[in-house]
Amino acid sequence: MRILVIVGLLPCLIAASQLQHLQSPATVELAAIQHLLPKNFNVLSLASGDLNTDGKLDYAVAIERAASKTKPAQRRLLIMVSDPEVEGGLKIAQQYWRFIPLPSDEGVDPLAYLAINKGLIEVQFKPPNAGRSYVNYTFKPEGRRFVLSHFQRYKVKSATGMFNETVINLDQGEREFTSGSMSSPRHLKKVEQFKASQTWTPCRIDDPLNFEP
Repeated sequence: MRILVIVGLLPCLIAASQLQHLQSPATVELAAIQHLLPKNFNVLSLASGDLNTDGKLDYAVAIERAASKTKPAQRRLLIMVSDPEVEGGLKIAQQYWRFIPLPSDEGVDPLAYLAINKGLIEVQFKPPNAGRSYVNYTFKPEGRRFVLSHFQRYKVKSATGMFNETVINLDQGEREFTSGSMSSPRHLKKVEQFKASQTWTPCRIDDPLNFEP
């Protein structure tokens, strides 16, 4: 009987062990940045990777302060980079106050994805009630700041299945338009030269759900 009970519990013990293993890196990363978080802010999303090419972990962190009787809700995007000369070996390189939008009045959170991939910061937003539509931002390090290098907007009309997509590669100076039906492999595509009106950093993008360079 004891053997049967142990065997029966074995899958649960394995699952718990796997869950603990998956959760521990996030716990370690949160502990690494905790001393840099502003008071009364909670972490919404945390991404790690190497942004300053020193082989050590850097972080992109979306944080939120809940609304109170005296202060409205607020979100920020913090970029933390390794620095052996500061206490804890980590410092806030940039702090963007307006780039991460608050949830809609219905409580839908537009922040869908935050990552550091190959030295770049990637952020995806999904506008509320927009179905499969989304907007992607990719920022690259440039000196002490992070500038927009790639932009993608994908819009789908759920009633018709028609879509249009805009992809802008700011580094190459190129913009690509694609449109058509999601159910058809034949799409209309146009590529043209593109020159940005300015260098875009997250602090210059006031409305990321409706922005286009």
